[in-house]
Amino acid sequence: MRSAPRGNAATELVKMLIAGGVSVDSLAAAPTIADIRLLARRRLPRMAFDFVDGGADAENTLRANVADLAKVTFDPRSLVDVSTGDLSTTVTGERMPMPLLLGPAGSVRIFGGDGELSAVRAAGKAGLTYTISTASSWSIEEIAAEATGPLWFQLYMWRSPDIVRNLVKRAADVGCTALVVTIDVPVNGKRARDQRNGMSIPPQVTLRNAAGAIRHPAWLASLLRGPAIGFRNLQGIAEGSSAMSHQEYINTELVNLSATWDDIAWLRREWDGPLFVKGVMSLDDAEQAARVGADGIFVSNHGGRQLDSLPSSISVLPRMVDSFGDRLSIIFDGGVRSGGDVLKAKAIGADAAALGRSWVWGAAAAGERGVERVIDIYRSELRETMILLGKTSVDQIDRSVVHFPSEWSGGRAGVRS
Repeated sequence: MRSAPRGNAATELVKMLIAGGVSVDSLAAAPTIADIRLLARRRLPRMAFDFVDGGADAENTLRANVADLAKVTFDPRSLVDVSTGDLSTTVTGERMPMPLLLGPAGSVRIFGGDGELSAVRAAGKAGLTYTISTASSWSIEEIAAEATGPLWFQLYMWRSPDIVRNLVKRAADVGCTALVVTIDVPVNGKRARDQRNGMSIPPQVTLRNAAGAIRHPAWLASLLRGPAIGFRNLQGIAEGSSAMSHQEYINTELVNLSATWDDIAWLRREWDGPLFVKGVMSLDDAEQAARVGADGIFVSNHGGRQLDSLPSSISVLPRMVDSFGDRLSIIFDGGVRSGGDVLKAKAIGADAAALGRSWVWGAAAAGERGVERVIDIYRSELRETMILLGKTSVDQIDRSVVHFPSEWSGGRAGVRS
């Protein structure tokens, strides 16, 4: 029989239970991102967990992102000297310690604690790039004040050029080195889980979700301890200060159903650094991105949260690389749940992969420690998979070490018929 914890261990356990967090031992015992997801699920009420976990409509694209990555198989080389190894790579002139970055996610304080601040601190410790979301719970300046690593900034092409220019200038002023403009959110996708749960920003306890919220008092307490949840990048710009008033302002004043590629060309003139277009799933859109002067694209279907029944990101990646890999830097986004998934995308031709849900699960499970654990898992799996493939550098990873379905590409290396 296991004895009860004593001394410092007992004190740590009590503090953890009061805070509603996850113990150090629980994190260490979580070997995969799937385990981190379960820890987040345990800590959050259903409405909050489903907000990050769910997708649009029937969630076909959400499932396809993960399922199709499993269709990519490895072709390793054995009896190779792999006593040394280098996980680092370069994207648009920026050296990264591994082909991985923390992609944008908004309203992360919904999951408790410091939200995005936890993530940017953990990213800095690992030397990873953190992408600030326009919809962050904290302002650009507040997040940058906690950063010790590289920063990128994600932007929506809103209707007001003055507000867009304001956000771009603020991002430049705090040292963001790249701009990521999201093009696949003219309106929000239909999130059926959120509608069933009565989920809103900020979360409202209603008859539909009261039971779940009450069963998670630590989560409720963590929301109350921090500042009011809102879109802090809009403070001083939008009327009011609450998330509800900001969301109404976005919907009535900023949503831009008339945006075109001319707007991206204008943004290119406003921003001196690397410019990425996020949400590119067609060759036509990739061609337009190259035409207006973008430096790179995110091959991304928004994690299956926008238009459902899009193809998986990995299934369109080969065609994107074949057509634009010599003209654009390519970031892969969608269903990345392991270091092996990162290397599958890298082998097909992506320069790096962006994480979304996985780092948010980490933040929800245990704040900064949770995000650190997520990064540790990816780093360890990247190294192990690279060694098992018989490679000593991630930049050696190419299509010679993978097979994927033939319909994803027109007879190129790596295709499996």
